Order: sequence, then structure tokens, then C-alpha cells
Amino acid sequence: MIALLKSLQQKWNDWCGDREMELEIRKHLTQNGYYGGSAKLKNVRLVAVQRPGWLQVFRFEATARLQAEETEGPDPEAVYENLYGLVRDDIRHKTNSVRVFQDPSERRELFLRWSEDLIQLRGAQGLVDP
Repeated sequence: MIALLKSLQQKWNDWCGDREMELEIRKHLTQNGYYGGSAKLKNVRLVAVQRPGWLQVFRFEATARLQAEETEGPDPEAVYENLYGLVRDDIRHKTNSVRVFQDPSERRELFLRWSEDLIQLRGAQGLVDP
């Protein structure tokens, strides 16, 4: 029973909840050298918002496989990378900006720029203070 509850908690923590944003993240990963369709997204959280909610910033982590070059021989060994990302969603202008980094400190720097003059939420822990 405890294993089931832990499994459900993990699924809840890794659930994105916004299909369009999830597709934008996956598309961005695919365009930047990863297999975005199979990437595992984790800890998608709203971390900053501008009243009345039209501008939102989300954080996420992803484990994504690097796209391999096509060769005539056997497929090369799969290489996975842990990525740290942000999504800036502007509902008024219907735009999503997705950025991913291999270093969490780079994500923190971008978060501080993107969240300036926004309300920082509880999910921003670790992004505000190093």
C-alpha cells in the first residue's frame, strides 16, 4: 500500500497538467538535439506570476536522450542528459518561451530576469537563493 501511495505521489509530482505547454517543451527539446517525444518531464511547477495571471513562469526538469547521428552501422549507445528548464507563458500574446540548461545556475539566472516584478511563488525555492 505504501509503494502504491509513493507511486501515485511521484506521478502527481511529474504531471505537467498543461498539454499545450508540455508539447511546447517537447518541441523545443526536439529542435535542440534531443528526442523530445520520449523525454521524461519532472517537477513542473508554476514559480512566478503577474497579476491577473496572464504572464506565468514555470520550472521543470527533464531527462532527455541526445539525438544520434544516422549511421549505417549499429545504433550508438544512448546518451541521456539531465536538463533544467523554464517556460515563460504569456497568455495575452499567446506565446511560450522555453529554455533548457545543463547547469541549474544558468536556469536560476534566467529565472531572476524573467521573474523581475512578478510574484514569486513557493515553487521558486532553489531558484531565488543559491
